[in-house]
Amino acid sequence: MKVIGEREIPIPDFIDIFHLTNEIEASDKTALDCVMEVDEERLRLEHEAAELTQAGDDGSERLMDIFERLEELDADQAEVRAAAILHGLGFTAEMQRKATKHFSGGWRMRISLARALFVKPTLLMLDEPTNHLDLEACVWLEQELKK
Repeated sequence: MKVIGEREIPIPDFIDIFHLTNEIEASDKTALDCVMEVDEERLRLEHEAAELTQAGDDGSERLMDIFERLEELDADQAEVRAAAILHGLGFTAEMQRKATKHFSGGWRMRISLARALFVKPTLLMLDEPTNHLDLEACVWLEQELKK
């Protein structure tokens, strides 16, 4: 799995890969923020849109293209999606707002799993993903992966 995850064998570029290997690093970031920050394209586009707007380019063609792409990505629903995934993995609303440094390794592994599910990669590689999950979260994960 490591060889595939690191693309040491030929894999077409259009196949995006997420190989879940480690728990999320303990930090001051909230669980919800950690999940949402994995969507780099959305973050980059939102940042660029903010810069263009601040520069007064409100009607520029590039800004319209950015808004169109953000709409395609359902960017306005990112936080809702992230919260729903975390909830499915057993996080309460209060836990979602808690810094990752306050979670055990098992809960931080759930955050990493939530990140993987959030980006919906073409190829998702999980090695014993249920090790840190209770039965309810395992059932939820099975249903989520079917989607």
